[in-house]
Amino acid sequence: MIRKLICISIAGAVLMGLSGCALSWQSAFNEANDNIATPQSKRLLAQAHDLYGQADDLESLTRSIKAYERVLLHNPGDYKALVQLSNQYILMGTAYSQKREQKSAYFKKAMRQAELAMYTNAQFKTRLEEGSTPWDAADALNKEETEAMFFWVTALQYEFKEGMSLVGKIRNVDWMARALIFLDRIEEVNPEFGGGAVEFAKAICFYVLPEFKGGSKIEGEALMHQAVARGKTRLLPRWGRGKYFYAMTGKPEKARDDLTWVSAQNLESFEDPYPWRVHFQEDARANLK
Repeated sequence: MIRKLICISIAGAVLMGLSGCALSWQSAFNEANDNIATPQSKRLLAQAHDLYGQADDLESLTRSIKAYERVLLHNPGDYKALVQLSNQYILMGTAYSQKREQKSAYFKKAMRQAELAMYTNAQFKTRLEEGSTPWDAADALNKEETEAMFFWVTALQYEFKEGMSLVGKIRNVDWMARALIFLDRIEEVNPEFGGGAVEFAKAICFYVLPEFKGGSKIEGEALMHQAVARGKTRLLPRWGRGKYFYAMTGKPEKARDDLTWVSAQNLESFEDPYPWRVHFQEDARANLK
């Protein structure tokens, strides 16, 4: 009898946990603004780009983020500022935050900024005003919104990996299927984008999703190797394969080989954004210790 009560209590606790950790979405279209550049916003955007290109630690990344936030004071719908803030909130969350709650706040903020950038597409915004969700309206997005789609997916995947508990991952795994919708759309409208980054993101989705929800370990592995093959001038694919994929597939020696390779590279030889190159190499070296 006591054992039965304990089992019931555990089951109840799990169900309560599952119901309380669902990743929710609320439309941001009421916060959206038209992208109307001004001389001041253009000047500030150029300054922000310069700061981002030099951001290699917490202090310099913080300065870059504040610079892009100032752009939005003068042009709240500035697409470039919105996607760059999404990108940098992701980096701030994964590279410069320690607590799960802090990481999650940055990743969710990044998803919000990416969605706001998508609203610069009038057709997409109309679909959302009519009650659609971003993933259901993804077919309205074009090449111009590629970065917004990609950073939305990237922020979601980091939230899944670093912002959620195991129970949260179980509860929210369906979001990986939503990520695939955006990634498929990127391949339709901008197939040359990313240098392996899209294949890498798709590999994660296919590997995480269970088969009955569209996942495939075989497809995930094939996409991961495609990412590396396409990303000869990028650190991301080999860093990601070493840190995540080989870790998931139980191949520590291969993971170490990839991370050792990343740690030894000359950063000037690669095309990833400079702040991310710095992070990939520092993270690879930290994981080799």
